[in-house]
Amino acid sequence: MAQTHSQTQGAEMPVMALDRILSMANQIGDFFAPYPPERRAEGIRNHLRTYWDPRMRDQLLQHIAAGGAGLAAPVIAGARLLQDESHAKPGYYGPPKA
Repeated sequence: MAQTHSQTQGAEMPVMALDRILSMANQIGDFFAPYPPERRAEGIRNHLRTYWDPRMRDQLLQHIAAGGAGLAAPVIAGARLLQDESHAKPGYYGPPKA
């Protein structure tokens, strides 16, 4: 029997397969690899915040909370900045400044 929308609404379905999210996140990290560490983390954070669906960010952050296996360290650092944003002052929202 097919599930109705109300039956599937309560179950949180991942928006995308986790391996695809990890691959995409690491590609973002590769792009920002030449940047200095602080700017690299800001660039990764800004990209995730600007272009990723909030559900994708949540999946990524949940994976990091569970250990972050398969993610490059700079990606983890950038994604963790998303968690810290509630305490940050509003500021620059674009790509990293040179």
